[in-house]
Amino acid sequence: MMKKFVLPDIYFGGDYTPEHFPKQVMEEDMRLMKKAGVNIATINVFSWGQLQPNEDTWCFEWLDEIMDTLAKNGVYADMGTATASTPAWIAKKYPEILPYDKNGIRFNHGSRQTFNPNSPKYKELSQKLVRKIAERYKDHPALCMWHVNNELSHQVNYDYSEITAEKFRNWCKEKYGTCENLNKTWGLDFWGNNIYEWDELVPPMKTAHQVSTSLLLDWKRFTSECYMDVARNEIEILREVTPNVPITTNFLYEFKRLDYFVWAEIIDFISVSSFPDPKTNNHPGEAALSHDMMRGLKDQPFVLLEQAPSQVNWRLANVNKKPGVMRLWSHQGMAHGSDSFLFFQWRASVHGSEKFHSAIVPHIGENSRVFREMTEFGNELPNLKEIVGSDVQADVAIVLDYNNWWTVEFTPGPTALLKYLENIQAYHYPLYEQNITVDIVPYDRDLSKYKVVIAPVLYMLKPGFKESIEKFVSEGGTFITTFFSGVVDEHDKVFDGGYPGPLSDLLGLKVEEFEAMKPYIKNSLVMNGKLANVSGEFESSLWCDILQLGTAQSLAEYGKDFFKGTAALTVNDFGKGKAYYVATLPDNDFMRKFLKQVCAEQGVKPVLEAPERVEAVVRCDGDNDYLFVMNHNYEPVEVTLPGGEYFDLLTQTKMRGTIKLDAVQSVILKQS
Repeated sequence: MMKKFVLPDIYFGGDYTPEHFPKQVMEEDMRLMKKAGVNIATINVFSWGQLQPNEDTWCFEWLDEIMDTLAKNGVYADMGTATASTPAWIAKKYPEILPYDKNGIRFNHGSRQTFNPNSPKYKELSQKLVRKIAERYKDHPALCMWHVNNELSHQVNYDYSEITAEKFRNWCKEKYGTCENLNKTWGLDFWGNNIYEWDELVPPMKTAHQVSTSLLLDWKRFTSECYMDVARNEIEILREVTPNVPITTNFLYEFKRLDYFVWAEIIDFISVSSFPDPKTNNHPGEAALSHDMMRGLKDQPFVLLEQAPSQVNWRLANVNKKPGVMRLWSHQGMAHGSDSFLFFQWRASVHGSEKFHSAIVPHIGENSRVFREMTEFGNELPNLKEIVGSDVQADVAIVLDYNNWWTVEFTPGPTALLKYLENIQAYHYPLYEQNITVDIVPYDRDLSKYKVVIAPVLYMLKPGFKESIEKFVSEGGTFITTFFSGVVDEHDKVFDGGYPGPLSDLLGLKVEEFEAMKPYIKNSLVMNGKLANVSGEFESSLWCDILQLGTAQSLAEYGKDFFKGTAALTVNDFGKGKAYYVATLPDNDFMRKFLKQVCAEQGVKPVLEAPERVEAVVRCDGDNDYLFVMNHNYEPVEVTLPGGEYFDLLTQTKMRGTIKLDAVQSVILKQS
């Protein structure tokens, strides 16, 4: 269990760049921040070029003025380390800092985050910058947290320079010892790709055909470590100079570029940039899953460090957040564990590629719907301060592993349509829709506090998980896994004896073969009456495992194809518990009924029985329960609360029984 970090307050604010505007605008900003209830500003994220116009010159006076002005007006600083964008002079003087793409072509300077994470010169200059900033502001009253770099690896996923290639060779040499051992572990006999000298090893650059999936997997692990080194180098300086100032960096839930479970160990609290699409048919579970993932990284609350006041600027069509949606989605974030709300950006930019990204203060100024909504939201936040640090309550866990995510999608075949995150969603969304709260956990977390554990597409089975999940089930837990599970080990080597490999005894079956389906091809699950409360026939798609049953019992059979009548859903008794195997991808109707039944068998009940698109989550501080009820519909609904009397922290009124929720309205109810 990681040490729990609790914020001292609910922070509310956004990315602030007064250096981009005439000087007098900052005075107006301070007035508007007070009006909106803003108490924090993210500054200095991309300001290296302004701080250091050349290698021998430092210009901190403008940043001093910002920090002093914030402190004078009671606003804290989320201080960026300014390392996310390098100045033009560095690229000109030290072109080695520029990264290379997989075709061997060097990136040009002119955007953000265009640096090679392994460049010695980048490390030298960035660490010097971070130390200068830390030492200058270590005692400043405005400083409340450090913001390391920004969305690391988001723009440059990989670097293929010779600098990085040599570091990768050394990384492999340290890991495998000899070329012979590497050849054996990666299976490089295939296609005759063996290496006999370390300088024959090259990163997975553009080549004639596919490269080894084991090489791709280790390359991804290596790259994640390289970017973690960038962050760690900054963090070591910050901890040395400012040991009492908490440190974070912002993650991105929907991208698999870094192993965030490993990263969670080096920062004090998790932060995320969260930008779900506000189109009216958006599934509200998208943001909920993001929040559950971020909360799960350290098993504690996190911070929404970036979200949009309204629309973004980078989608094909950037729709806005309709009235009330920003507030509703922020409350949803808090329900799932966010303890603060920062937005990109404070004042709308007037130059550059993000000038049409929404802001707390739009181009028109304070006389706007967005600013009025943000002001109302900011001024009600003090009523919610007591929730900070409380925990989300969940009896169900979904196992997510980034190494598994990587290698599932690196693997050519059986189908390019298999997307790991979509299969996580296939199980998370039906639970979310029924107000059954879910924790997202890594493969090596203690599972004993859960009643149901789900591991969709557990293609890679890492050491220790077999023993952990067998113990969980034998002691009375319920485990659910799916097709394409237990296939390979941590080196992407297929287990001897077929799938599901080491999980065969737990699941009581073997997979004889599988069928990958074209998008227009469907199959079905035909229930056989052995699973209570789930009957009839349900559509399935994407994949069908054809099973050989051992001790497992069939609960449903396929309705079509040459394997019609064979098992598509099984259960196996194991010790005091049960292990289910879902051999295909069923439709959402089946998933809702199946998961509800499995949870009911374990005594897991919905937080609240409510109309469609009405979400309910509970946070608890040990003494008080905080029930969040959120209407994601664009029309009013009625909701019957569980028994007892509640106090709505938003309206400061008492509630009980059946209540009416207006369109996109929330209530946050305290019950002692």
